[in-house]
Amino acid sequence: MSNPRANSILASFASVIAPRARVIDIGAGKGWLAHALARQLDARVTMVDVASYNQSALPLTVCDSRALAFADGSFDYAILSFVLHHTPKPEAILREALRVARAVVVIENDVRGAARQWLTRAIDSYPALRYGTPPCYLAQPRDAWLKLFAQFPVEAQVLSEFSLEYGFFRNFTTYLRKRRERHYDSQRTIQTESRTLRIVHAASAGKPRTDAENSKRCRGDFLA
Repeated sequence: MSNPRANSILASFASVIAPRARVIDIGAGKGWLAHALARQLDARVTMVDVASYNQSALPLTVCDSRALAFADGSFDYAILSFVLHHTPKPEAILREALRVARAVVVIENDVRGAARQWLTRAIDSYPALRYGTPPCYLAQPRDAWLKLFAQFPVEAQVLSEFSLEYGFFRNFTTYLRKRRERHYDSQRTIQTESRTLRIVHAASAGKPRTDAENSKRCRGDFLA
């Protein structure tokens, strides 16, 4: 199973993905990109999405991407491929992606001009009617996305720019790496990756979650 669109998207960031990496594809959709990652880079891919219309052989968990049922740093990379514009608060999903992964790859549209923004929202909202996914809330230029990324403790590197759908959609891929913060004491300097610390209830500390528990925790209203 090969998909030209997924292959084009993967080509935009494959250079930064290590072989056999642990990858979470957030908003995995039909699963074509996850399949390409597994086939071409031997990645170990976990797929999550708000609705299930997966067409790949890989398993998918229906999930609220703002509250993923994974521990901090569970993955080497998180992929957000055309996901952030489907929520009015993209910072919430990006924050969670940065929590569960050491680095995040974001693929987004670069939409310039009011007419093109209106048309992009209309076209990109069609899957919401067909699959029960959120509509397109944001159609904005690259600079606006980069401004959002700058709010987080990351180093943002634009990897590539490319087009899809016969050139109508102009897209760009950004690689977000967590900045390292320096913590000083009287004896030594310690470098740690900046991350969001989550409080785990004492009753569940040290107890691994079952797949059923993970699925239950993961389910939720995507936009609530």
